Amino acid sequence: MIDLSGIMGIPFLKKSRFTGSDGLLRFILEKRSDEEHGDRLAAVCWHGLLSYGATPEEEKITEYFSFDQEGLKQSQAWLNAQREQNNGK
Repeated sequence: MIDLSGIMGIPFLKKSRFTGSDGLLRFILEKRSDEEHGDRLAAVCWHGLLSYGATPEEEKITEYFSFDQEGLKQSQAWLNAQREQNNGK
């Protein structure tokens, strides 16, 4: 299970991306900004042994959350759901 509490938070994500893994689930959390949506928390995940750069784009799943503590909690729950959906694949 992915548990991000105490590891990093929004202040960290303002300056850097966070990468992690759990089993075969690989993920990145990062701040993304654009004129239409403003600041958002992007959670990108994929399954397998390959790095982000070596994984084909069509195998990555991206979901966006609010760029705040609540969005961080929601992204953690989403990543755990992705892990459970693909457990054993």
